[in-house]
Amino acid sequence: MKTITQQINEPATTTGSRRSHRLLVVLVLGSLLLAMPNLAAAQDNGDDPQDLIRSAMIYNFCKFVQWPENTPGDSIVLGVIGDKDQAPDFSSIMGKNVGSIPIAVRVVKTSEDLRDCQLVYIADNQKERFGETLAVAQAESILTISDIDGFCSDGGIIQLVERRGKLRFFINRKAADKSQLLLSSQLLKVAKIVEGS
Repeated sequence: MKTITQQINEPATTTGSRRSHRLLVVLVLGSLLLAMPNLAAAQDNGDDPQDLIRSAMIYNFCKFVQWPENTPGDSIVLGVIGDKDQAPDFSSIMGKNVGSIPIAVRVVKTSEDLRDCQLVYIADNQKERFGETLAVAQAESILTISDIDGFCSDGGIIQLVERRGKLRFFINRKAADKSQLLLSSQLLKVAKIVEGS
């Protein structure tokens, strides 16, 4: 069975601000295009359009991350830590493929549940579980993502940040290295790099 890394074709690494700008445009447009078909329905259903954009960003992050070779390859599992009514709804990317691998979304209740995940989103009301989650995530090579203020500075890998009504992201490269995750240089070029633990 092929691993996630073998099945997802990581984009070629290139240099130059023109390529960085193109990648940023692709990430943002890709996020919006993935979310757009659902935006009208989201408004009708009372769903939060920001959840669709968060989902699309996380979907796109999967294309620019290389997990260790021994990572299971059946699916890319996004674990969500947070109460259902307070955490974002990621159902819009459930079942979508990255390469040939489908994304699964699961609620994470215990540290043991984390071990089956490749990514984990920590809701901003779950700061008390932050330390325990990061320790397990690092040991299991799990990409950590959150909106928690100071997330990257405190050891998280990707922090989603709202600036002027738009979602941006910070990356802690040291945390990614500790988790044995290789982030594409293209992704790093369009993120704000944060030095953290």
